[in-house]
Amino acid sequence: MQFRTIAQELEKTKIKKDIKRGIENYFEKTGFSLIEPKTFQDYDDFINSAANPDLAKTVKVLGGDSKIYVLRPDITTNILSQIFTKWDGKKPLKVYYNSKIYRNELRGNVAEDYQMGIESLGDNQINGDREVFEIALNLMSKLDKDYILELGSSNYLDSFFKERKLADADELAIKTLISRKNRDELKGKLKSLKLENTMLTNILDMQGSMEKVITMAKTYETNKEMKKAIRSLESLNEYFFDKGVTDNIKVDLSMVPDLDYYDGIIFKGYCSNKPTKILSGGRYDKSTEKYGLTVSAIGFMIDMNIVTEIRMEGKN
Repeated sequence: MQFRTIAQELEKTKIKKDIKRGIENYFEKTGFSLIEPKTFQDYDDFINSAANPDLAKTVKVLGGDSKIYVLRPDITTNILSQIFTKWDGKKPLKVYYNSKIYRNELRGNVAEDYQMGIESLGDNQINGDREVFEIALNLMSKLDKDYILELGSSNYLDSFFKERKLADADELAIKTLISRKNRDELKGKLKSLKLENTMLTNILDMQGSMEKVITMAKTYETNKEMKKAIRSLESLNEYFFDKGVTDNIKVDLSMVPDLDYYDGIIFKGYCSNKPTKILSGGRYDKSTEKYGLTVSAIGFMIDMNIVTEIRMEGKN
């Protein structure tokens, strides 16, 4: 958001601060504690912790010791490295953050994205999922706009690919076409790999109400992990029905996660008249193995710049 006067910029800062205080109070009332991520990460540690880091977007800094560091590109992996050096995993741990991430833009600038979010570690999957979605739905409803929470499952798609044992390049090409919703090119790619009679032919149609998508997805279950992914969606469907929010929920099994470390339920939040996601997150149990413990893990982030813009529009 560009400002013509310093008064406008100060007004935005004040509104953002008020929003931040409200969200912090809410997180703390629900049992989450503040954690402060490190601004700089060792370059080698970052490479080892990230599944497929986008190095072109990563802001690199040369330290006084001539070592290369990265300016925080992601908060979840950043704080996990802090947590698992001091936590034994015996009791659930719930933390929230209020920080910025940094990335290189195409035109050469360094972008700063202001985020708040939560991470729930070590709780059982059902409790963790429901608590996190309870918080996400509450925050979306506070924006006083029509909203949609869009769900997917990285497990459903990844388990299918794992069973087919495709070359990495072919799997990436298919996922890219799916994420772009490019039906024609996807059809051609699947035909070239003799996958035209599989679930992937209809993956772009697997979106809509939870009941409709779950019913459709069941017809393509071919392994244990795909079945497990659908069972997770069914459990959440029951929860959303009991909460009376099914009209605000959409499922899209063609959703490809923005971050590679997600390995279960993934989700994004959108408001009317705002094409950009406001909230995003997911489950990342397997990723905790890199830190020496394997625990249940789920979280999400809120884009505070967009939330502030929505709040400012409401005041005009």
